[in-house]
Amino acid sequence: MEAGQEGAQAAKSVKVAGGGRESSHDGETSPGGNMAGNEVNKSPNKKEPVVEETKFDDEKRKLNDEQTHKHHMQNGEVQPDEVQNEQIQAKRIKESLQEQAVNGVKEMVPLEKNKEPEQPKKVEEDEEEEEEEEDDVFGALSIFTSEVFATLSSPAEPLTREERNPRPLSTNGVDPANTMRLLQDLLTYDDEEPDVTYGLGPVDAHGRLAVVSHLLAALVTTLDPQHLRRLATRIMSDSCLWVSRLFRYFESTAYIHEDVREGIVRVCRMLLHTRYPKYTTEGYQAVYARPPVIYTSSTVRPGLPQHIGTMLGLGSGCVRVVPCNTVVGSPVAMDTAALDRMMAEDLAAQKKPFLVIANAGGGAVGGVDNVGRIQELCNNHEAWLHVEGHALAALTLPNAPNMSAKVGDSMTLPLSLWLGVPSLPYITLYKAYEASAIHAVGLTALSLHVRLSCLPLWTTLQTLGQSGVVSRFQHSFELSHHLQQHLATLARIRLLSPAPPDGTSFVTIQDLVTKPISTMQLLETVSGSVVFQYVDEVNAGGKNSEYYDNLNSWLGQVVRRDVGTIPLELVQLETAGLVLRWSPMEGPDTHHITLADVDHLIHSLHHQLDILNATVEQRKTFTDLVSSANNLQLVDIPGWAGLGGVRYIADLWLDQNPVSEATKEDINALNVHLVSQLKATDSAFSLGEGSDGLNCVRFGMVTADTDLSELLSLVVTTGREIETSSRFLDQMTDIVRKGIEAATEDLKRENEERLWQEGILRHVPIVGSVYNWFSPPPPPGIKGRTLDLTAGVLESTENIYRYHMQIRHGSAPTRNETKLPPAPSVQTPVSPSASSPSHSRSSSTTSAKSPGSTHSRQASDQPSAATLDTKSVIAPPLTANGITATVQS
Repeated sequence: MEAGQEGAQAAKSVKVAGGGRESSHDGETSPGGNMAGNEVNKSPNKKEPVVEETKFDDEKRKLNDEQTHKHHMQNGEVQPDEVQNEQIQAKRIKESLQEQAVNGVKEMVPLEKNKEPEQPKKVEEDEEEEEEEEDDVFGALSIFTSEVFATLSSPAEPLTREERNPRPLSTNGVDPANTMRLLQDLLTYDDEEPDVTYGLGPVDAHGRLAVVSHLLAALVTTLDPQHLRRLATRIMSDSCLWVSRLFRYFESTAYIHEDVREGIVRVCRMLLHTRYPKYTTEGYQAVYARPPVIYTSSTVRPGLPQHIGTMLGLGSGCVRVVPCNTVVGSPVAMDTAALDRMMAEDLAAQKKPFLVIANAGGGAVGGVDNVGRIQELCNNHEAWLHVEGHALAALTLPNAPNMSAKVGDSMTLPLSLWLGVPSLPYITLYKAYEASAIHAVGLTALSLHVRLSCLPLWTTLQTLGQSGVVSRFQHSFELSHHLQQHLATLARIRLLSPAPPDGTSFVTIQDLVTKPISTMQLLETVSGSVVFQYVDEVNAGGKNSEYYDNLNSWLGQVVRRDVGTIPLELVQLETAGLVLRWSPMEGPDTHHITLADVDHLIHSLHHQLDILNATVEQRKTFTDLVSSANNLQLVDIPGWAGLGGVRYIADLWLDQNPVSEATKEDINALNVHLVSQLKATDSAFSLGEGSDGLNCVRFGMVTADTDLSELLSLVVTTGREIETSSRFLDQMTDIVRKGIEAATEDLKRENEERLWQEGILRHVPIVGSVYNWFSPPPPPGIKGRTLDLTAGVLESTENIYRYHMQIRHGSAPTRNETKLPPAPSVQTPVSPSASSPSHSRSSSTTSAKSPGSTHSRQASDQPSAATLDTKSVIAPPLTANGITATVQS
């Protein structure tokens, strides 16, 4: 075979080079060659490499021996003749090795090419399949997420209540499409507000990257555990290093967490291990002799100190609230003198000052404590200082990256809130103490079972960079500073957020970046929140009244409607009342807000303040005019920011005290009708309800040129017109009610008399039929009663059914009507009572039957309902004290 001959040739060349012996004639193969050829035929490329490798090793060994002889020769151990022979031998070996290397390559390549054509192809296919599988992880995930997001974004009708209600876990699972459909419905609709449709907020490029990073943070948990730990260590160390350098908080360690309070809780546990050496072994007994005390400012985030005490097992009794300044300093900053006094008291009581929580632009108002002075007190009493607040973001502004910012011993940074990127974790920077204490409380632990939580922070910081982070912080502070400067010039506007200290009003945010400035001045200059309210000129320093809270509520709602880009919020403060607050550091879209938007907000405030000032001034005139009107009553409307409310009282109800329930219903009905009439004239009128539960006419906000006397006279005039028309309707209602009562009594009495006159036998079953056949009953007489509303007379109806005509009372007969039918047998006058408008519920007097009247054809033992017919009067249904009568012509 050709392959066998090639293998033999290769073996032959190796043999010549190795032994120096000549090979046999061409076409003959040595045993080694035959063996190699046979092995190739039996198992290609299996034995041949072994033979070649063995002979090659022999040649290398001989070469090493020759070099050893040469070394001995140089040392005088070998004769010169032997040296020459050894050199010739080495040269031949070298040439043979080179020839063997060339021939071996030429012989081996065709062998592999002819005998193993499938093996490389198979390996390449396997590698391609593995690469496709690796790529398919992301490809399949991309397709799946696209389908899910398409399902969630497509509009759909709300599910039924049965489909939305919670249900037990299904046995065999649910189709993912149904699960996504339920999730879509839960995201879009709410059971408490079924008419409201909800949607996700806008997300920019950095926000989308953070969201995708959460997906990758869960996906990387499928990596090899050892590689995942190395990856997590790299991501964590990078993030901690970048954050500490950004905030110039050198020689610190970072702890990344998802609960905003978890960082300080773990730092406090580290302090317990450090300050109480026996805490690890004795537990709570180690702190019993000298219990720790936590000091906090009243402006710190509510509930934080109590949460720390609870999580440490110390209880809420370990927390002491330090009051704010009352005489000197900012009224929203901690009183450092009081803090020093409280620490001294606790030391005297065998307690240990443990932790002080200071505020640096946080809380509702954004107060800044004197961090420098508090740090001195903490150093003197061996206490730990923790700082929180929006002003900490200003530590990144100065263009001095190597100058350390000395702010407390630890700080918590909500970067997700400040950067406007959703779902970033919190970071707590703290000064590292003993490594054993740090590991004992888990400050270095990173849970990789669920996801790599620091990955979104890592990707966000990578894409933004240092300049991107600093520019966002600087932009937020500039917006706040710009608005605060304009609000300080407005009359009757009180700023509750701390203003820059005296002498620093000329400092701009750009100056903080370019000029050297101390850390304390830096924190006091910037403002992360703007808090203001509309106040009374008389009581400008105290808490607002309830009416001014209503005015501030109206101002916030109107301005927020006019300027939708700036999210103003209403906050109730215990010391000031209702205030308006905007924090550029807390808005997800703050980096999209420009100074032009802030100018638009200021312009809207100017316009609305003119309306507020006019309303407050006109309210005094409004109160005087209402008090001087007889039929108007001033009404206090809870939560109403306008002029107030008035209630129209009819003359009949002015002297009633107390007012009955029936009268209250009439007053409500009258004022409802009054508002409906006023709305036809001016849409500014609206229906309100006073604190007493009765309806009234509401007056809203007015301008300086509004004529209040004209508006109130319109209310009085319209009310009198309604009252006059109501009187006529009341009289008509009283007549109808009395007519119904009289007709009912007459028919009842006539039925009873007819029963006795005709005899009881006529009404006995079977017997009555026989008796009526032998003795027919008399013909029917009276058909019923008719009420003439014009004359106020109740008459019998026999003439109507007999002559098919009605006679109008008081009209003279015409020439064709000279012969009139006789007068009805029953005529009862019905007149309204003297107190008709009061809707008296007393029954009217039963009308007397006139002589010669006939009986009705009513055969029933029960009295029938009276049918009232009017003459020449058509009126709508009337209601009086719950009695409804339908009047027909």
